[in-house]
Amino acid sequence: MKKTLLAACFLALGATAAFAAEDDLPPAKNPPDAKTEKMIKDALPICEGTKLQYSEMIFMLSENLKGIVVLAKNERSSGQGQFLVVTSREGGFYFGVPWFLDDETEGTVEQKLKHFTWVHMQQNFTPIIDKTKTRDGLYKVTLLQTTEHGKLPLEGEIDPQGKVFFFGHFRPLTDDVKSGRLKAFEPFLAKAPTTGGANPAVTVIEFSDFECPSCQHASGYMPAILAKYGEKVRYIRYDLPLVTNHPWAFQAALAGRAIYRQKPDLFWSYKKEVYENQDKLTAFTIEEFARGFAQQHELDLKKYDADVADQALQDELMKGVAIAFSNDIRATPTYVVNGSIVDAGTEGKALEAYVASLLK
Repeated sequence: MKKTLLAACFLALGATAAFAAEDDLPPAKNPPDAKTEKMIKDALPICEGTKLQYSEMIFMLSENLKGIVVLAKNERSSGQGQFLVVTSREGGFYFGVPWFLDDETEGTVEQKLKHFTWVHMQQNFTPIIDKTKTRDGLYKVTLLQTTEHGKLPLEGEIDPQGKVFFFGHFRPLTDDVKSGRLKAFEPFLAKAPTTGGANPAVTVIEFSDFECPSCQHASGYMPAILAKYGEKVRYIRYDLPLVTNHPWAFQAALAGRAIYRQKPDLFWSYKKEVYENQDKLTAFTIEEFARGFAQQHELDLKKYDADVADQALQDELMKGVAIAFSNDIRATPTYVVNGSIVDAGTEGKALEAYVASLLK
């Protein structure tokens, strides 16, 4: 089973009351047109057997917005969920799980968001709102979550009245969802550990957490695919430490980046050793373990220590987590193949099959 991002659970809880129970939702009077339906399917994970059902939503949106509930049904957890699709009169498209702030009747928009997140998550967020309206008539929001490793800047948009917060962003209806997703990740992919083909036909991005048991179980999927398809495939590991519930995942990712900066090929040995020792590692031992690995493999320890202490690198990792979460990545491990989110399937078989289908 995948390790679901903790905040995503709260997102789902925040939306359930507004969407209503599945059996209470009436069928959609106006199902999405072909273009919108394609964007919905591109936003969802590729998971064999998923069936979609469209229903009316019970929450009233702003005059220029039109919403519809998408029910994705599948035997596998990664292929199921309840989402909201919103299109704007100005040509915007949103897919995700928004927060409905119906009960927040007092204070500024910032105060409503701050109170809502405290009540529903028991965590302090500092909302920063740009009150220059977007094309869709919304305000851009950055929710700063304070963590042990620094600020986690989660992104979204909110209506000027503070009634609904859209986690993530609206995109143009003319946009390609897969290309837009990759564009958002681009600044972080350039510095992430990468191996495989220099000019590949297929690029697989693995969003992973060193402390996640599901990631440990899946850690052999990509080496097997690379061995089979060689230079046709590129593999990028995107660090996604779940900082709110995995105490040593961030430090392990930070050490991995310090190792990758000196000896890129050595990173993959480090990754293997961390997963092999995952059940023995703790927040008290990870730093000694990682530094011992660096010393054993004759890295420049002065440079290693400086990189681990590099605030810019720490901020980059935190920003990368926030951008992933704001762009449809809701669990670890998650695989994005040429821009599509792909369910790995049992023992990675569906992932390998999808890569093979692209190479035919």
